[in-house]
Amino acid sequence: MRILYLNPFSQEVSGPDESLRALLPALLRRGVEAHVVLPAPGPQVDRYQALGATVHFAPLAPLRRDLSLTTAMYPARLLRAAASVRQLARRARADLIHTNMEVLLEGGLAARSLGLPHVLHYRGNTLDRPKWVFDALTATWVGTADHVFCISHAVAGIFERRGRAQKVEVLHNPIDIGRFAGAGRSAVVRASLGAGAGQRLIGTVGRMHPRKDLATFLRAAAKVAGMAADARFVVVGTSEVEIERRYEQEMRALCGQLGLAGRVTFAGARRDIPEVMAALDVFVLTSRHEGFGRVVAEAMAAARPVVVTNEGAPPELVEAGRFGVAAQPADPGDFAAHISRLLSDAEGAAAMGGRAAARALDFDAPRVAERVHARYEALLRLRARVPVQA
Repeated sequence: MRILYLNPFSQEVSGPDESLRALLPALLRRGVEAHVVLPAPGPQVDRYQALGATVHFAPLAPLRRDLSLTTAMYPARLLRAAASVRQLARRARADLIHTNMEVLLEGGLAARSLGLPHVLHYRGNTLDRPKWVFDALTATWVGTADHVFCISHAVAGIFERRGRAQKVEVLHNPIDIGRFAGAGRSAVVRASLGAGAGQRLIGTVGRMHPRKDLATFLRAAAKVAGMAADARFVVVGTSEVEIERRYEQEMRALCGQLGLAGRVTFAGARRDIPEVMAALDVFVLTSRHEGFGRVVAEAMAAARPVVVTNEGAPPELVEAGRFGVAAQPADPGDFAAHISRLLSDAEGAAAMGGRAAARALDFDAPRVAERVHARYEALLRLRARVPVQA
């Protein structure tokens, strides 16, 4: 079967792309011919091609939350994007269109015009405000999709609260479990993250975006640093757009204000995340409204003890207290208390990490891909699609 995948971004770090690239090897082995559509050339192109996917480019029109001129021109941009996707689907002789994030509506429009099944993958966060906007969007998403994958039960709640969950299936993001479980602990990697011999390393991984609430991580780090002289901290991630670049500058300034110079490393983007996770003693995610928390699942697969925000999907992954612990949102004191307890109880932290690794098997990419492929087959059996002309 030939599947056309639509991705809204073309940047170094992209959760939707990470998840799709984890899925594709197992799907390709099952006979899927993957055609990936990106908005522009970028660092993801070679990664998709290395897997065996064909990459196309189209002027995609992602939804925006601002009031810019680009947003005002959205209807025209959407029609242009839908026409381009329709043309690509015909050229690739696609059997199904899979929109890899909900910010793209053109996949559903193109699929409807061609009589193709359409799968929508909802990968966003759990914040569904303003209510009237999401009332309209959920109606549109469900109306233009034959099936909706939601990356957590927390995200599925956006549809359930509006009585629109009939087509919704919860499908946690896929992780290459083998890579994370097999990564060794390296003194060289730990040194590159700011930790020397005998020092304990507490880290977070993600984009430098305000929603990641790195201020809470840094304030918690300052509290932990005052209690544990051997503690070092690392922020792994990059800033690619203006709001992220401004936020990174703010966080670097905050680091100085908190007296953390020499204790915190801003490590930038890394491609060796399995080794990064193995290097940590505690993984922390302070994000707000997280829709899944891919890095949480990766840390769990690496058998790391984790501390997450008690909001959005991460508590669902760690089942608070069983596979990880959850701290109150935007509460540095609560995060610091949980981190300190894990640092002071090495045996308990290791046991929690072991339970987390067992839980992470549920996110193994081949298992997730099996469910995706089964859904494709079911939709293709149900839909008497319109033949696509060359």
